[in-house]
Amino acid sequence: MSDESGGKAYLLSVLLPARWGGASLLFVPERNLKDLVVSSVRAKERSISALAKDLTLVGYKFHRLFLAGYLKALADLGVLREKEIPPAKVYTASTYRGKTLYECVGEKVRASETDPKAQARLAASVLVRMFRRPVFLRELRECGFESVSDLPAASKEEREDARRGLGKLHLQIPTNEPAYYVEERRNDVRDQIITDLLVEKFDMAPLVLETRQMKLADR
Repeated sequence: MSDESGGKAYLLSVLLPARWGGASLLFVPERNLKDLVVSSVRAKERSISALAKDLTLVGYKFHRLFLAGYLKALADLGVLREKEIPPAKVYTASTYRGKTLYECVGEKVRASETDPKAQARLAASVLVRMFRRPVFLRELRECGFESVSDLPAASKEEREDARRGLGKLHLQIPTNEPAYYVEERRNDVRDQIITDLLVEKFDMAPLVLETRQMKLADR
């Protein structure tokens, strides 16, 4: 990736927070971009230009328009506070941090399944169903699962298709990153987790006639 398009490689990690503001957050392998931003503005409020300089000093050069959109997304999430000081906007840190989609999936899975190996498989099934692609090892780790040895590996072609698809979004995945594909036509627990995530995300609980937590025994 060239400096103009984003400097060092970064990767989708905190994708789709539970209450996002219309944009995804990104992950820098050495350090989380969000953490770098929050660390910078925690000490002193920063304008977009000042923050860009801070990031450049630690080796990350981002286009100003990308950074402006990223800061806006963090402000919408409540991670940052945005303030107008004409002619610029400045940002300071907020104490609020919304959960990511991966964290929410992990919580739902652990509430529905107690066996660690089955938890990883269920999490992979949920993510595969939502994303319609193989899921990578780090995505399952973002959910909180390390025991993935029994998961069915995606074929080389499927893994490369998924990696290239994310690459078009400038989301870099190493070529040796393992990917898994859990294909299940029917899984009531998986489908209930996805339904619960949508209901919670859009505050639709009052519209639901009856809700219940699906357990493995319900299948």
